[in-house]
Amino acid sequence: MQAPNPKTMARILRETLAGQHLVISHSASLELVAKQLGYSDWNVLSARLGGRTSRAEPVLYEPEAANRLPEGWSASGRLELFRYDLLPGAGPQNIPAIVIESRASSGSAEIAKPGDFLTVMQRISAVRYRGQSVSFRAQVNCADATGSGRIWISARGYNQKPLTFENLGLEGEDPAGPITGTTAWTQRSVTIEIPDAAIHLSFGVLFGSGTGTFRAADLSFGLAVCRVGHFEDHGGEADPAYAV
Repeated sequence: MQAPNPKTMARILRETLAGQHLVISHSASLELVAKQLGYSDWNVLSARLGGRTSRAEPVLYEPEAANRLPEGWSASGRLELFRYDLLPGAGPQNIPAIVIESRASSGSAEIAKPGDFLTVMQRISAVRYRGQSVSFRAQVNCADATGSGRIWISARGYNQKPLTFENLGLEGEDPAGPITGTTAWTQRSVTIEIPDAAIHLSFGVLFGSGTGTFRAADLSFGLAVCRVGHFEDHGGEADPAYAV
């Protein structure tokens, strides 16, 4: 007999208690289920679950995963307006690259409007990174883009509550911000501090608000190192999220 899904157990628990005129929050029901299953709290249980729950560590890229997204990565957004792929040899020095392209370029979809996007992302548990700063970086380029490409990172708490977020800001605000037009390969990085209330953190690459092609390669995630009052990416403690 297959064990019930912990989130289903939490929902049934809430419904049962509500029938007895006892109201508890969704997060409280998750904590109770975690205790019932022998875990110290929901954070620990969710880190051990597969599927849509947060992983404890970034998933490493494996070369045999070419021509598809690596395990642990997913696509989200306007799939009818953009296509995506993982292409061998599409990055600098012929390494694999994630490609996001407007479907309008081939006439198969309308042009993406401001706010329309597609992102390829990974989500992991934030538990081990609480109280520290982490960074995500990649080499990126654009070809014939009227839209903009960027990388991003965020941390969320219970019930998906947004805590911290960084996505390179608005186009044109910073020379190290989002890219557009046709560009050479260039490095981009984002860094955030992980609050103690963080449950999971997500990071990824994103293209939207127009036409063209965006590529991202040499993706990596790790702890940031503070030097002379500011944070620098990774330092000597990088945890590759997509190492080639």
